[in-house]
Amino acid sequence: MSAVTAPLPSTRQADPLPFGPPFLIADPAAARRDLTLLRRALAASGVVAEAAVARPVERAGTIAARALADGHRLLVAVGSDRLAHAVARVLVDPGGARWPEAVLGLAGLGRQDLSATFGLPDEPGKLARHLLGPNLFVADVGRARWRGPDGTERVGVFANTAELGYPAEVSARAATAAGGVRGTAGVVTRFAGRTGRLAAAVGALAASRSTPAHLEVDHTAVDLRLAGLVVANGQFSMGRMKVAPRALPDDGRLSVIAFQGQPLGIYARSKDLYYGLHVPHPSIREYQSRRVAVDTAEPLALVLDGWRAAGGPPVSFDVLEQVLRVKV
Repeated sequence: MSAVTAPLPSTRQADPLPFGPPFLIADPAAARRDLTLLRRALAASGVVAEAAVARPVERAGTIAARALADGHRLLVAVGSDRLAHAVARVLVDPGGARWPEAVLGLAGLGRQDLSATFGLPDEPGKLARHLLGPNLFVADVGRARWRGPDGTERVGVFANTAELGYPAEVSARAATAAGGVRGTAGVVTRFAGRTGRLAAAVGALAASRSTPAHLEVDHTAVDLRLAGLVVANGQFSMGRMKVAPRALPDDGRLSVIAFQGQPLGIYARSKDLYYGLHVPHPSIREYQSRRVAVDTAEPLALVLDGWRAAGGPPVSFDVLEQVLRVKV
């Protein structure tokens, strides 16, 4: 009778690059310092990463498409949410996943709302370790339909948030400011982040106003005076504020935060917004819904992941489930 013994521990190491070497796509601000630091951190782990800089950020989509055509499967967005959006919409379009085997890496480096939802570090050395290994998060993506300036329907996707009104104005300005901030993991980034958020908020107050609106979600509809709307797949927007604290990127639903009253009322609760303490509140309506529709009496800015869309309400939103693989 032979003895039964436990198997010996394997001496084989897991493949650190199951999705191939990362291809880094950076915005101009990240290219000044952080891109180099991230490539050095990857090199310290024995990984040589190709990189390209999107100048202007709008070129990120073209760069991502070319990298996929060349055989790369792990695309890393290094920088702002606008950059991450440009890369993500190459991987996923309004019809669903275009490259199901591809993976999106997020290197926010202090300037990206989307990466904060996944708890990814902003320090290049720690971030490099997250880009290695097999860990994935399979996320939903939001889809938006709205009226373009010519009256025709436009369709787009968002990995993080779609916003109307004051939050849209803040996010668009914060994303633009992020493109001009020198990104580091230290005091400079934190100080620039605070001043950038303040400048974005003040500019948004001057550019936004409230309007009568009709909002429809699953199981209910309301009429309200709308100062701003956030339709969230991720928790953070408006420059690292935890606007949708109950949003989950893989639950098949959108977290809907409707601010009633005036934009100044949203600004007055900035501290609570930063920590996700603004809900519940009598002037804020919060829903979890698969579908959302809103129409407004007056035009409002529409922003998808920091990108200002041409046109606006009426606009509707729904969910593309489990279509984006995110490296975590």
